[in-house]
Amino acid sequence: MTHEEQIRELIDAIEVRVRQELRARCEAYKPDFRAPEVFNVLTALIARQATLAIELASAPQMWNGHSAPLFLRAMTDVHITLSWILLDPTTRARQYIDHGLGQAVLDLEHRKKEMEHVTGDSREKLEKIIAAEESWINAQKWSFLVGVNVGSWSGKTTRQMAEEAGILDFYNYVYTPFSQCAHSTWYHVGRYNSWPSESPLTRQLWMPFIRDASSDIWNLNLLAKYLDKSFNLFDEKALQREPSSETQEWLYDEIHSRVSSNDRGENASAVEGERLTPETPPESRAG
Repeated sequence: MTHEEQIRELIDAIEVRVRQELRARCEAYKPDFRAPEVFNVLTALIARQATLAIELASAPQMWNGHSAPLFLRAMTDVHITLSWILLDPTTRARQYIDHGLGQAVLDLEHRKKEMEHVTGDSREKLEKIIAAEESWINAQKWSFLVGVNVGSWSGKTTRQMAEEAGILDFYNYVYTPFSQCAHSTWYHVGRYNSWPSESPLTRQLWMPFIRDASSDIWNLNLLAKYLDKSFNLFDEKALQREPSSETQEWLYDEIHSRVSSNDRGENASAVEGERLTPETPPESRAG
């Protein structure tokens, strides 16, 4: 079996496993029709977590320092949001939805304003988009009753949410480092897209550069770890049962059984956050 076939089989197995784990939890969770928003939000968030895991797993070219942190940062955001909402599900699930609907109304108003400057086919397409958006909002709450809040949906920073949920270490060790990639700060760009000039005459200049970051299959280990965190939190808080997600352990065994040692890269190790000292590039490639 070729390397590509090994990886494709692994990817397919990951998707099947994640979908099974998600389905089992959603089927076990019975909604309270006095507060349907709790069911809607909690199940949607773990579905979002599963989606991010499947999408990253399905794209081997993104298992590197350029792209993997973008997905892993989003997964940490979902976990912090889920953790904070579960401290007071009834109030915070409603708050989460109301803020989202407010953002949708704000976007809708921007599109309606755009209609003043659009003609022809573009106008017809925009009308359909506006109608679809309005229908989605009204299915949940009449748009004219929706308040718009342009601030944080929770009224708190992500750090404050993590601290209240008792996962500040997770925020510091995972969310903050991965955010450097998501926001393209110098912390990330200086390592992956810039490099000191090799000439002693221009030593103070850093040259534009695209780091050759090869795919590291062990980034999937982090994907599975964060998925387990959210699934197990849902088990404990929503389903009131012992945590039962073991995706990380399962995936570790799958990688060893399905992928040859050479392709696994036994000396490679995916770390939480970014490598602090990336290897010196053999040759710069100007962007």
